[in-house]
Amino acid sequence: MTALNTYKEITKIAFQKTVIQEQAPSILVFGAEWSGNAEIMNSMMNRVSKEFNNNTHFFKVDIDKYPEIATFFNIKTIPTIIMLKKGEVLDLIRGFTSANKIRKKIKTNY
Repeated sequence: MTALNTYKEITKIAFQKTVIQEQAPSILVFGAEWSGNAEIMNSMMNRVSKEFNNNTHFFKVDIDKYPEIATFFNIKTIPTIIMLKKGEVLDLIRGFTSANKIRKKIKTNY
């Protein structure tokens, strides 16, 4: 399982165990290596994840490596951020957004 407050690439095991079975608070950032905006978002999320001292898991999801996870959430646009808690989608952000907006949404939802 991934350490809390770090931004890690998701695995099928982490998705199944952490997001689906445990329904742990999770933030999934969908992107792809070929997307400039998604790569900028990954860099930003790496910094943002370290600012929060809570039980939230931060995962990046490469839609080319894990298309089944993207399909599960019906992801059509990258980058897309999904915030989940107890298996329920709390918030969804499509497209590039600022670190401040992400911080505010994390504070609101968790």
